[in-house]
Amino acid sequence: MKNFIIGTAGHIDHGKTELIKALTGIDTDRLKEEKERGISIELGFADIALPGGITAGVVDVPGHEHFVKNMLAGATGFDMVLLVVAADDGVMPQTVEHLAIVDLLGVKDGVVVITKSDLVDEDMLELVKEDVAEALAGTALEGAETVVTSSRTGQGLDELREAILRVAARVVQREPGGPFRLPVDRVFTLKGIGTVITGTMWEGSVSDGEEAVIQPSGRKVRVRNIQVHGEDVEHAYGGQRVALNLPGVSTDEIERGDVIGTPGHLHSTLMADSLFHLIASAPRSLKNRARVRFHHGTREVMARVILLGGKEELPPGESAYVQFRLERPVIARYGDRYILRSYSPVTTIGGGLILDSHPRKHRHHQGAVLENLGVRERGVPRELAPLVVEERGLPLSWRELLFWTELREDGLEKALAELLSRKEMVEIAGDSGPLYVTPSLLASLRERMVALTGELHESNPLKPGIEKEALRRRLDAELAVDVFEALLRSAVSAGELEVEAGRVRVAGKGRSLSRQDSEARDELLRSIRAGGFTPPLFKEMAEATGLDKGKLRDLLGILLEEGEIEQVNPEYFVATGRIAKAEERIRSHLASIGRLGVADVRDMLGASRKYAIPLLEYFDRKRVTRRDGDYRVSY
Repeated sequence: MKNFIIGTAGHIDHGKTELIKALTGIDTDRLKEEKERGISIELGFADIALPGGITAGVVDVPGHEHFVKNMLAGATGFDMVLLVVAADDGVMPQTVEHLAIVDLLGVKDGVVVITKSDLVDEDMLELVKEDVAEALAGTALEGAETVVTSSRTGQGLDELREAILRVAARVVQREPGGPFRLPVDRVFTLKGIGTVITGTMWEGSVSDGEEAVIQPSGRKVRVRNIQVHGEDVEHAYGGQRVALNLPGVSTDEIERGDVIGTPGHLHSTLMADSLFHLIASAPRSLKNRARVRFHHGTREVMARVILLGGKEELPPGESAYVQFRLERPVIARYGDRYILRSYSPVTTIGGGLILDSHPRKHRHHQGAVLENLGVRERGVPRELAPLVVEERGLPLSWRELLFWTELREDGLEKALAELLSRKEMVEIAGDSGPLYVTPSLLASLRERMVALTGELHESNPLKPGIEKEALRRRLDAELAVDVFEALLRSAVSAGELEVEAGRVRVAGKGRSLSRQDSEARDELLRSIRAGGFTPPLFKEMAEATGLDKGKLRDLLGILLEEGEIEQVNPEYFVATGRIAKAEERIRSHLASIGRLGVADVRDMLGASRKYAIPLLEYFDRKRVTRRDGDYRVSY
C-alpha cells in the first residue's frame, strides 16, 4: 500500500484546521492557547481514510506569519498539499508565502481547496478562482484541480476526497526499505511509557526493537512501541507519520530538529554546497556572505551564504550555486530540499537542493567548483561516482563511495558495474577489499610515486630505494596505509616500480656508485676485515676516511646488504663470520666453565673491554647469554 503525507498550506483563518476536522473528525488544534486564540500555532496531525481502504497522514500547519517557522517544520515532509484559500478573503500574503515554500520544497502536486463557500455568492467564488489561478501561474500547482468546500455544511468534502485520491495515484512512493531517517517534530512524555517522538519518515524502514541513533548528538537508542495512525505496528516505512517510544532517553536529550535514523547512515555537517533559487518576490538581492535562516527538515539554523563563481550578489528571480556555512550542525543528504528566510525582517526568500552535504570549504571566486556542482545537479549515478573519486583524489572503497556519493546501494551498484565494464573506473586490490579509482587518477598517482622515487635515486645514489613509509608520507601524509599499499601493488604490477626488503625503487634502476664511492667502500671493507674483532668503530672510520657521516652510513649499509659485514651495534661492525666464531667460543666456554666474564671474552677474542662489552650485550639480546651479576651464564 502506498504511504504518503498530505499537508495543508494557506493564510491564517482560512479554515485549514476546520477542513481537516471535517475530513477526519480530528481537531488538530491541541494546545490551550490555540483553543483560546482560535488559531493554529503548532503543527497538528491527523489521518484520513480515503476510498479504496487507503489511509494517509495529514500535517496541518499554522498560517500566521509569526509561525512560518513551525509551518516549515511540517512542510518538509509533504508528498502533496492542500492549498487552502477562503472564499471570503481570496489570496493573501501567507497564501503566497506558503505556495512559494511548497514549490521550493519540490512538492509536485496537490489540490486547491476554496473554503467557506457558504459565506459568499457565485460571483465572489469566480473572482476567488481567478485570483487563485493567477497566484498559481508558474508554480508546480499551476493547473491543479480546484474543489469548492464548506466545512460547516459539508459541501464538496466527498469531491475533495476523490480529488485527493486522484493526486495520490500520481505521488511517487518513497523508498520503503533500507536505512531510515526521521526528522523529529514533536517530543513529549507519556506516563508509564516515557519519551515519545513523532515525525514524518523520510525514507527507509524501522522495526520495533531496532537500534537507532539521534543526530547530531550521536546518542544510541533502542526503538520501542512504534505507532502509525494511532495503531501499534511492528514496522514503519517512508511516507508515514510515525511515533516512536525511546526508553531510557530523557526529553532533555532530544528536541525538534534532531534526526533519528539507522546508525552509520546519518552524519552531521556544518557546510553544504547547494543549488539556490532566490524567488522573484524577494525584497532585495542576496549579497555574498549574507547571514540567513536555513531551514532543513524540522531544524532552523543561522548560516552564511557564499555565492560561488565570484558573484557578489544574486538578483531576485535568479539561481546560483552556493555554499552554506552553518552555525549549528544539520543532518542533510544529497538531494534534500531546504528553505531560506532572511535574517531581518524575517521572510521567505528562496530555497533549493542540497548537492553536497560534506563539501570542502570553497572560496567564493573559485569557478572550478561550478562544473562539479553541475554534475551533482544532473544527479546521474554513473557521473557521480567518478566525480567523488576525483574530488577526494584517491581510490575509494565501496563504503566510502556510498558515503561520498550519498546514493542508494542499488543505484551505486548498477552505476559501478557500468563504469567498470566501460573502463571508466578500475578496481585495485586493497587489504580490506577492492578499491575503485578512475584510470586518469590512478595514472596520476602512480606517476607521482615513480617521480618521487626517481628523485631519491638522483639525490641519494647510494640508497637501494626509498622506504615504503617515507614514500607514503611524501605522496600524502594523510593517505591510509592500505590505500598506499594498493597503489604500490598496482604500480609494481604495471612494471613501474619494484619493491625489495621494504624499499621501493624505480623499475630497472638500482644503486649507482661512482668510482670514488666504490673505492671508499672497498677501503672500509679492508679495514673491517683487517681489524678482526677490533676493527675501527664508526667514529674512527669517519675520522680516518673523512667521509660525511650520512655517506658513511650508506656505504656500510651497502656492505651489510651485500653480506660482507655484520652489525653488533650502530657503532661496531665486523666482517661476516666473526660473530659466528665468537658465539661458538662463548658457548664452548660456558659449557665447560658455566660462567663468563668480560676478561674471559677479552682473552678468547683478543678484544679490549670497549669491544667485549658490546659483544656480550649483543649475545644477551640474541638470548645466547644472560647477565648474572658481573658474569654471563647460558640463557
